[in-house]
Amino acid sequence: MKDLFLISVLFFTSLFINAQTITIEFTNVRNDKGQLLLGIYTSQTNYVNKKAIKKQTVLKTKLINGKLTAIIEGLTPGTYGIALLDDEDFDREMNYGLFLPKEGFAFSNYYHRGLSKPTFEDFDFALGDENKKVVMKLKYL
Repeated sequence: MKDLFLISVLFFTSLFINAQTITIEFTNVRNDKGQLLLGIYTSQTNYVNKKAIKKQTVLKTKLINGKLTAIIEGLTPGTYGIALLDDEDFDREMNYGLFLPKEGFAFSNYYHRGLSKPTFEDFDFALGDENKKVVMKLKYL
């Protein structure tokens, strides 16, 4: 019984030892209303189907001059992409005007210039054994 307990402890400890931290710098945030909703994806399929492996909410209470920082913890090495919605009215969904989004959006290390959605490969990045910094510049149409 002791052996089973020891093996379990070592297994779960190894999961956390290999976990990395991502520091995200948000720039060009329009105002301090609402919240930033993050979805972390591992593939184009997950992204298209809106199946984030992890979701995180960041309140904008510490916003200074359009900038804010947040931390994501617990990800193991691999390929990730982060998509963001600036949910200014706390309804947890993108609001649209005629055809264009009314709220801001951003992607990890990628500033989207087109009108169609980017692909996962546009904003993916590799997370290795080191902690990572990601910049997400918000865009408003």
